[in-house]
Formats: sequence, C-alpha cells, structure tokens
Amino acid sequence: MKTAEMPKHQSITLSGVTHIEPMPAANALANENALLVDVREPEELEIMHFDTDVECISLPMSVIADRFEELPKDRPLIIACNNGERSVKIVNLLNYQGYTNAANLDGGILQWNRDGLSLVLREDILSDEGGCSSASGCGGCSCGC
Repeated sequence: MKTAEMPKHQSITLSGVTHIEPMPAANALANENALLVDVREPEELEIMHFDTDVECISLPMSVIADRFEELPKDRPLIIACNNGERSVKIVNLLNYQGYTNAANLDGGILQWNRDGLSLVLREDILSDEGGCSSASGCGGCSCGC
C-alpha cells in the first residue's frame, strides 16, 4: 500500500502512524487484499457506511481494545473512522500490539466521500449532495456538511 508518514487531509497524527489517502486505499482494497476496518460506532454506521463492494468489517472503538486480535496480521489493514482522529489512535494501538500492516484512512469516511468514492447514505438524513437535509442542519449526524 502507498502510505505516508504525514496525513494530507487531517491535522491529527501520532508518531509512527502511517496514513493512506482514499484513492490509494480504494486501490489497495481492490487489488492488494487489504481489509477496511471501520471503528465508528453502530449509530454512525446507520447514517453513512462504506459500500458493500468494499470488504469492510465493523469493530467499534468502544470494543476494539478487547477484540483487536480478531484482525489478521497477514493482510494490509486500513483503519477508518469519521474524520481520521479515532482511527489514528487505533492504528497506534495496533502498532503497539505488533501489527505492522495498519494504516489510517487519511481524512476518514468524510474524505472518502469528498473524493467521490462509493458510500451508502441514509436517505432520510442525508441529501444526494452529501449534506445534511435535516431542518436543524448538521447537528451531529456525522455527514460533515
């Protein structure tokens, strides 16, 4: 996978964490046997999640410390959250647990969406333009509008 030491689409990083931008991540998922690990919580997945043609598992941050051993060590791992902040912490955790193949999805699912990659959006909350269609605006729905 083509990774970088510094993120391009987010300001948060930790020493030793590598980052992968959405387009190279999509390529790694399609061609390099990479596995996408979504660390967002179930209520976030109901609003917006990666398309089913992407091999993705959900392992929320709230449980990953107890279940990280479920992740393979023999495949590239792309760790994703909403904007890249939580996933940086998870990659750091995995690094300390001996995983040498994990990278943070730079900018998270929001940057994935901005780059035009496929997502499943809950229609009653998000508009086709990717912004929040609720009367209250983006009141924590995680759409990034």
